[in-house]
Amino acid sequence: MPDGTVLVSEEILDTTRLAPCLDLIWEDMIEHEDMVAGLDVTWYQYYSSDYILLLVICTRIGCVLIRFGGFIFGHLPQSLQRFLNNKNISFVGVHIKEDVNRSIRNNLPLEIRNAVDVGELAADVLHQPHFRGLGLGRLATVVLEFPLRSRSSRMAQFYYTGFPWLEMNEIESLTTDAYAAYKLGKKLLGF
Repeated sequence: MPDGTVLVSEEILDTTRLAPCLDLIWEDMIEHEDMVAGLDVTWYQYYSSDYILLLVICTRIGCVLIRFGGFIFGHLPQSLQRFLNNKNISFVGVHIKEDVNRSIRNNLPLEIRNAVDVGELAADVLHQPHFRGLGLGRLATVVLEFPLRSRSSRMAQFYYTGFPWLEMNEIESLTTDAYAAYKLGKKLLGF
């Protein structure tokens, strides 16, 4: 990661691995009293509909990349919905509330009980209203004091081509935004 942290990343391709992975994350959150999770959503537009291609959740112990396609195209597994609806976890991301609204418009019930927009949070906590308009890269540079290079917008197009695995540099690119959101959330929420 940009700050030198090495994270374990798990790519979830089927539902059999999803629930145990989310359980492990939840247990670690309880044990370390760290109830913040960075969240990033990768969208893909197909004809007139938007689809979630990838949901990245990043916590203290690492990041989980949940692929949407095949096994969960059009619905959320119960274990994921239960995790996202956990009132004790603050899910922090850029434009996270817009992602929730966008999913509802496209008939994918992405419900997040405690969604926190990192731009709004930074603006309120640091009394800097202009932070609401900053992107994640600029917020990370200003608040965390480390430069963040956001992923290329071409990543979603490449990702949709259906490759069964991701290269290490692609995984790092996809997890960087969720990791930065996690670090910002921890700092701004006082955890």
